[in-house]
Amino acid sequence: MKIDGNKDYMKALEYFEKGEKKIYQQMEDDFLAQVHASGQDHCPCHAPCKLHGNCKDCIILHRGHRDHLPYCLHDMINERLDSLIQLVEGNVSDRTMAKK
Repeated sequence: MKIDGNKDYMKALEYFEKGEKKIYQQMEDDFLAQVHASGQDHCPCHAPCKLHGNCKDCIILHRGHRDHLPYCLHDMINERLDSLIQLVEGNVSDRTMAKK
């Protein structure tokens, strides 16, 4: 089961934006039930960590130390940053290549 960019859940957000909150809530509940029922390890972090797969505690600790974001959020943040950078200068990979 794919969590990041899940098409079904993205469709649920369309209902939310239309104000159809009952449909959205049911789709959100279904999405979470599918994630939990899959039994898969959805944590993409490779660090040897006692919190592996425990998203709630991981986020709490990262918020607590405010040093960096959890690995699972990097792709999403980079996508957003890339969109902003493209407005003014190109994209993240262009900037990375220019530094080498």
